[in-house]
Amino acid sequence: MTTMPVADARAQLSRLIDEAEATHQRFEITRNGRRAAVLLSSDDYDTLQETISVLSDAALLSAHREGVAAIDSGDHLDVDQLTRVMLSAGRQPK
Repeated sequence: MTTMPVADARAQLSRLIDEAEATHQRFEITRNGRRAAVLLSSDDYDTLQETISVLSDAALLSAHREGVAAIDSGDHLDVDQLTRVMLSAGRQPK
């Protein structure tokens, strides 16, 4: 993360936004030498919001942990296996 004073960020705002969008770099903006704000891409912000939502939902977090445990134990299907299961059940995979 790059740190810069608010005056520099203001002068370079358009470039910083372009860079945050293209590279997912985050910029810490200071005022009087102290952290005041962070500039990040809207995609990164949305991802953080989704992560907070998952971590705040006990049932969803539990389901996620169960899924990770199933994958770790080998209890999953690859694409070819899933296709065969769907076809045998009379469903057309998309």
